[in-house]
Amino acid sequence: MSDSRRIRIALFCHSIVSDWNHGNAHFLRGLIRSLQQLGHEVVAFEEEGNWSISNLLRDHGEEPVRQFESRFPYIRYHTYSTKEGAELEAWLSDLLGGFDVCLVHEWNSTPLIRAAGRAAMRTGKLAIFHDTHHRALTEPERLPSLGLEAYSAVLAYGPTIAEIYRSTLDGPEVLVFHEAADTDLFKPLRRRKDTDVLFIGNWGDDDRSTSTRQYFIEQARALPDLSFTIHGVRYPVEVLQEISAAGIRWRGWLPNYLAPEAYAACRLTIHIPRKEYLESLRGTPTIRVFEALACGVPLISAGWRDGTGLFDDGEDFIAVDTPSQMTEAIRWLASDEAARARLEAHGMMTILSRHTCRHRAEELVEIVARLRRGEAAG
Repeated sequence: MSDSRRIRIALFCHSIVSDWNHGNAHFLRGLIRSLQQLGHEVVAFEEEGNWSISNLLRDHGEEPVRQFESRFPYIRYHTYSTKEGAELEAWLSDLLGGFDVCLVHEWNSTPLIRAAGRAAMRTGKLAIFHDTHHRALTEPERLPSLGLEAYSAVLAYGPTIAEIYRSTLDGPEVLVFHEAADTDLFKPLRRRKDTDVLFIGNWGDDDRSTSTRQYFIEQARALPDLSFTIHGVRYPVEVLQEISAAGIRWRGWLPNYLAPEAYAACRLTIHIPRKEYLESLRGTPTIRVFEALACGVPLISAGWRDGTGLFDDGEDFIAVDTPSQMTEAIRWLASDEAARARLEAHGMMTILSRHTCRHRAEELVEIVARLRRGEAAG
């Protein structure tokens, strides 16, 4: 690729190194991989001692960081110390001199987001804001403080979030930019099945506690002839006791790069979205949907349905609305190998045809090219 077509991207995110209770890292890692495969340059920046890396180091020490660097050698990243005010803006202005695009993820500090937009404007770089969370919905008072009028575009991971930005902002273009599966990592593996039903998900406090009990823990009690396994973090002691009493195998934190191994060892997996996805974010899938389907594992979704045409309900995955429906769906799929095979094939085909990180990287490259043309015309 010629230097004139090569895009140099500075990506600011909460953490690219740690995925401890930080699902945003999954898609960003895959996006970086695909952008670099297309010939572009991406360097990630994260604040040292951030929440996710701090919890990871506390619980698991330095080994996961070494594993990250071994398994993702293509990712270049730097940590930076906390900066404020004029020092922050000066540092960003100097840094962005070596890049074309400043891509700022939503889970950064408000001062960083605001200063990055101003620094990009000052240095003639494109600033793009990337949102893969629901805070625009649940914390709308935060939006005016972010300084997004300095950005050229906002990439929102679902139509509901995009509409909030469109109704709030005057300036940047707002585009729906869904997450996707890193199919270099998430793909079918041949492994011995050691569990029937798998759930990979963190404790969700008030936004998923009831549904986790109803759609997973109680299912293990209702189906004692099947084996259940759970991975996640932040589960309170009393919930771990419930999990144990229900006969569920507790396996704690699962590094995202090992999720394909876990999917390969199960007969089916459960998707339990947080309440925001059921009440307000219909049509916005979580990263787990993309990743499970990419691995060719049958998926049952508790309450969430796709209303935007990304997936084919009933063909790519099974959606249920009540705990009793979940029980029946688990019992059926666990015993019907042909039905599992149909879901596996259809779901994987859907991912490979339109929901890979390569698709999103190509989309982002076109967005950047169009924004550049617009700025040149202006």
